[in-house]
Amino acid sequence: MSPNTVPPVTPVSTGDRMSINAAWLIKLRWVAVFGQLGTILVVGFLLHVSIRWGVLLTAIAITAGSNILLTLFYRRIRSSPESGRLSEKVLLGVMLLDLCSLTALLYFTGGMTNPFCIFYMVNLTLAAIVLPGRSVWGLAAITAVAIALLFYDHVDVPVLTQPERMQTLRELGLIPMAQTGMYVAFVTCIFVIVYFTTRLTDEVRRRDAVLRRAEMQRARSEKLEALGTLAAGAAHELSTPLATIAVVAKEVQRELAEMPVSDDLKSDISLIRTELDRCRHILDQMSTDAGQATGETLADVTSSQLVEEIRSLLDARLIDRLRIIDRSDDAVIRSPRLVLAQALRGLIKNAFDASPEGREVVVLLERTSKHLVMTIRDEGPGMPPEVLARIGEPFFTTKDPGAGTGLGIFLAKNVIERIDGTLRIESSSNDGTTVVVQLLRKPDPWDATSAGGVRGK
Repeated sequence: MSPNTVPPVTPVSTGDRMSINAAWLIKLRWVAVFGQLGTILVVGFLLHVSIRWGVLLTAIAITAGSNILLTLFYRRIRSSPESGRLSEKVLLGVMLLDLCSLTALLYFTGGMTNPFCIFYMVNLTLAAIVLPGRSVWGLAAITAVAIALLFYDHVDVPVLTQPERMQTLRELGLIPMAQTGMYVAFVTCIFVIVYFTTRLTDEVRRRDAVLRRAEMQRARSEKLEALGTLAAGAAHELSTPLATIAVVAKEVQRELAEMPVSDDLKSDISLIRTELDRCRHILDQMSTDAGQATGETLADVTSSQLVEEIRSLLDARLIDRLRIIDRSDDAVIRSPRLVLAQALRGLIKNAFDASPEGREVVVLLERTSKHLVMTIRDEGPGMPPEVLARIGEPFFTTKDPGAGTGLGIFLAKNVIERIDGTLRIESSSNDGTTVVVQLLRKPDPWDATSAGGVRGK
């Protein structure tokens, strides 16, 4: 199996998880820096509250500087095999620094009378997401000590220590600073927690989805390899007895030709040889199709090259009945050329087999903003829903015994999905069958400046 066609699947490592956590922690810390700076500017200049500018700006500057260092650090070590272990220690250190910074800010702005003390909860919530359990519990214990220290001592802010600060607004008839600050703090805290928690969760979900798709792709490739091995083994094991039977049948046919036997007997011997040839052809086709489906690398292929490759693989008697409508403007796809052509030839051959003798099979090629779309339409009897539901299962076929292996659509679907394409079959009884193949195409140079609409339709 070529490494160019099936990407390897790697489990979610500690380093990968920590890298995701670090990326979002860096973003959240920038939000904290600008939020803290904006808050003290509003309080100091608009509300005219006396605050310790030097201490507060120093604490914010330390957070900003450490965030710059954290960004540079992760750019250097994210590809290191030790990144997981280092990340855990660094993130714990950063969360401790943020805890100390928040404690310092609160100490000089009213302690636990400051409504923004609720941001301890943001710090702990984020820690629970990005750090292992033992580290989170340690951080929680340190937070409890910090809160106790703030209750014990802090720099008072008079506007936050007025007696009416905890009375209801209905009783006061006005909105004092304490209630306003507490409301703003609670609302901000709610949105910060929800936003960053959901973003982190979505990031992990997206990564899990990518890994699941890769696992499914690997499973399909392994199934193809198993089928190729099975087909090759069957062809090898059966070739000797089939060859022996063929030799014996030929000798019997030669001797019977010189004997006064009935024409029926001669016809039976001829039928045996014909069926032997069919068996060998089926085994050869199974081995070839399944083997080729796992062995070719990716290359740039234009739609016209693909069409010519398909034509070269079809029987000459079928080409006259094939009508190709090409509206693709020679779109380019990246695929295993021969393998894909073999797969599409099988789909077109199925359409001929289903259509009445002498009727055309129409193949339409179009391009969209992102895909090359091939539509294959036959004029056959169609399929009922229960049969359509099973189409694509290995060894399931609607053809007469000996006329098909039941692998064509299965192999075609796997080949197409391996290059990020899709295969869809639409059919109903007495209404023919339509096969739609959608292949990811390479963008044209002018696509960057175009609107990306449908082309060639």
